[in-house]
Amino acid sequence: MEMNAINDCVKNYLSHCGGGIKGYGGWTISTGSETVAGRGVVATRDYSVGDVIFVDVPLIVSPRALGTDGTGSWPVCAVCYSEMTTPTGCPGGCRLPVCGRQCADRPEHRDECRYVRQLRPKTKSDGQTWSVGIYNAITAVRGLSIKDGKYRFFLDVLQKKSTDKLTFEVEELKRNISMELDKEDEQIMVTTCKIMDANCFETIVNRSNKLISLKGLYPVAAFMNHCCVPNTMHNFNEKLQMIAKASLPIYKGQEITTSYTYSIWPTSLRQNHLLTSKQFICTCIRCCDTEEFGTKLAALNCIVKNCEGRILPINPLDKKSIWQCKMCTKLVSSTEMLCFYKDVETLMKSISVFCPKSFEAILKSFNIHKDSPFVIDLRLKFIWKSKNNSNV
Repeated sequence: MEMNAINDCVKNYLSHCGGGIKGYGGWTISTGSETVAGRGVVATRDYSVGDVIFVDVPLIVSPRALGTDGTGSWPVCAVCYSEMTTPTGCPGGCRLPVCGRQCADRPEHRDECRYVRQLRPKTKSDGQTWSVGIYNAITAVRGLSIKDGKYRFFLDVLQKKSTDKLTFEVEELKRNISMELDKEDEQIMVTTCKIMDANCFETIVNRSNKLISLKGLYPVAAFMNHCCVPNTMHNFNEKLQMIAKASLPIYKGQEITTSYTYSIWPTSLRQNHLLTSKQFICTCIRCCDTEEFGTKLAALNCIVKNCEGRILPINPLDKKSIWQCKMCTKLVSSTEMLCFYKDVETLMKSISVFCPKSFEAILKSFNIHKDSPFVIDLRLKFIWKSKNNSNV
């Protein structure tokens, strides 16, 4: 499909599915020298910091998958996304967990409920009314919502993750139904899941003062290229629409970028996440800068006794790079650094209560720098937790 046709289709989708929302006149989906790689979104006018660039409407939203044994976390209602500590299956018989009849009868659930019922979901002898396998297949099933609609072109034009592995969501569905899937339906499900893997964004909603993490496929954002110093930021409203704003001045003809990973992460973690989840290596100016614009996010305390220096990779784009202390010039292998990173990450995840004095003692005993991204992330989580608890 040509770029003009893609632009027309995307903007028509936003206009109709967003209730006539505006904010799509200052950019275009384009290819060429303006974009980092392949297709991208390019500004057709100047934007100042804080300007709304577009309001994107999700094609698909779904909960995150659970462990196949159903342990370790609770599902959310498949319709309103409220957390369910005592999950109950849909009274319609699709075996998706819902809050009750009110959610089960909502229009957006009826078609998927009818479809899953026709596949004859398997039941268990333990009397559980909802199915982890059906729950984990929500993304695949919801891909069928655009199967026969006028927006089916998105299945053809959006980037798909390249993999020969079986699609987890589709296999979960097949294991938990008695009927065979229609071949065309199965192919659309596989395509949808590969598109989600390549393009989905984490969507955060607040339900009863609890932040719920969902997956959302946004057609404009899906065309945006990645940069570790993006010129946009985004948030979500109660309709789960994405509001993208300029975080830096953007000039006409400049590419509009987003981040596919967490900005707080150091280069090594960002690179690993981008390679495993998005299948590319970023070579932006931040990734090429050992000190990441002076933040030294990747830096670790020197392991040499009494040395107060910081260790950084000599070549941040090489995951096997030697690391070196800037003060005593001590060299450390990438293997040692990787092990240390994993140990620190495990330690930070194990801390459930934040006590400043004991926390400082932990950092000192394990030789962890107070500005480590793991430490910053942990502090931010406790701030969020304190804020939410104060609102209860």
